[in-house]
Amino acid sequence: MSSSTLYLTVGFVILIGVASAGFGSKVDNTSPDLGYPLVDFGGYQVPIDIGYRDTGSNPHIFDKDDMVYLHFGSAVPAEISANDIRLTTRGELKAGTKVKEGDIDYGKNLKPLPAPPMTAGIYFMDLGGSSPGYDFEDLIYLKILLPGGITVTNDVRLSDVMEKTGTLLPAGTKVLDYNDDHNRLIIPMIIGFPIYPPVWQESIATIRFYNVKGNTMNGIPIYDYEDPVYIDVPFSPLSPGVVSVNDVRLTA
Repeated sequence: MSSSTLYLTVGFVILIGVASAGFGSKVDNTSPDLGYPLVDFGGYQVPIDIGYRDTGSNPHIFDKDDMVYLHFGSAVPAEISANDIRLTTRGELKAGTKVKEGDIDYGKNLKPLPAPPMTAGIYFMDLGGSSPGYDFEDLIYLKILLPGGITVTNDVRLSDVMEKTGTLLPAGTKVLDYNDDHNRLIIPMIIGFPIYPPVWQESIATIRFYNVKGNTMNGIPIYDYEDPVYIDVPFSPLSPGVVSVNDVRLTA
């Protein structure tokens, strides 16, 4: 597995995105999964939505201890189901892992994200120098709270960030008001959840998976526990996807 470190300057703050092969990492031109075919979710696996489990110390208020999930097959509110993906870490429940029957969070209630559907979603921080284009250096975030267009407290990192102090802020952690990446401009990638891939034309990405087993039902690929999931960019609704440079891994 290859890895690289990206040194990025934003004003007087240095942010470092750390690329690897785990949750929140980006595909590069030496990645072993480069070129794998990607397929759209469909059938009973859609819509795709994002919700949170209210496990924090402030009931009915989204806070730093609430778990966030990528949920398949129904709009939120819903129950956490098998193969949903954890987007945050709490204790032994790690970001990028999938829910299995019997897990302590299986069947628990999911609540909608607080931000309106046309604000909540996946964004990038444009650090790569080809503004407003998305590229390898850019950091990825899940916007959960208003206002839109900037990172705020309790938004979720979907890529690793290193602060100028040398503190690693891993993918799956939440932005806090004293972090270097707080109150920074971000640009939409996928908004308007719940989504039915392929998504609306103004999005620059979609969510797809690699069908490891190649199994289908009525011609629709079946999403299984073994299947890795990606933010697939650039997005084209007219052609099948492949794992390409700058795609973001959403599974560990």
